[in-house]
Amino acid sequence: MGAVWPGPRRDANRCPEARPPALSSARHARAHASSTYRDGLRPPFGGTCSPTRRRGLIVRLGLLRCDEVGGDRESRFGGYLKLFADLFAKVDTDVDITDYEVAGGVLPADPGEQDGWLISGARASVVDDEPWITDLLGVVRELDRTGSPTVGVCFGHQLLALALGGEVRQADNGWGIGVRRAEFTGPGPWSTPLGGGFAIAYSHMDQVTALPDRGRLVATTGHCPVAAFRVDDHMLGIQGHPEFSIPFADDLYRSRAARFGDERLEEALQTLGNGTDRGEVAAWMLQILGG
Repeated sequence: MGAVWPGPRRDANRCPEARPPALSSARHARAHASSTYRDGLRPPFGGTCSPTRRRGLIVRLGLLRCDEVGGDRESRFGGYLKLFADLFAKVDTDVDITDYEVAGGVLPADPGEQDGWLISGARASVVDDEPWITDLLGVVRELDRTGSPTVGVCFGHQLLALALGGEVRQADNGWGIGVRRAEFTGPGPWSTPLGGGFAIAYSHMDQVTALPDRGRLVATTGHCPVAAFRVDDHMLGIQGHPEFSIPFADDLYRSRAARFGDERLEEALQTLGNGTDRGEVAAWMLQILGG
């Protein structure tokens, strides 16, 4: 894509408080870190609007959403927007998230319309020959060119690597599921809150097998050698899912029992009692994203 930023594919519905059309191309769903909402105010498309802000500093994040939670699970836990809003509720920072349904063709108009960018997970593979994935790879290259703070999770982690010249393949050792601890490969600004590593839930078949030239390994697990990596100081990829709570992960794993097999499923379910470092990882993500 070079230096050309793709424009929006279609008009978007917005919250009553959303930015004018010239500044926002997304379906605008605003979530506050407290996960509470004002007086029943709802946007036309049925999303959520942020409540009164607690602090003067608002971190504006664009969620480049690559999939939906879908079905009964979404009705019980919420979609990716709510999962990330609940995650950032663990950090003392006001976060205003705009949802871009990139798999449906909704792309940002400009890298600067948000303070930072999140790229979600997806059931798709980053190596699938899909127009929306091709477009999103171009968006990532422009985010990198402009030094825009960006964090990719699972599919998003792999997308960062592939867009910038790395390699993504299906793991030889099969599905990576359960709560796993990734060990840091060296000291960094994340070391103080997280110590030597971090534990979060995983659910992936593909993984990064070669980093881009400017990629630097940050953390590794036995199952997934590239559990986290960074590009300079503005991009971070995390293979696991910090947005997955333990109840969400439990429900997800059980729903995919036939895919995982009984033995692997049981091993994953046993790890859920170990707990996670979701709050600390959320704070780490916000260090990158502008918090």
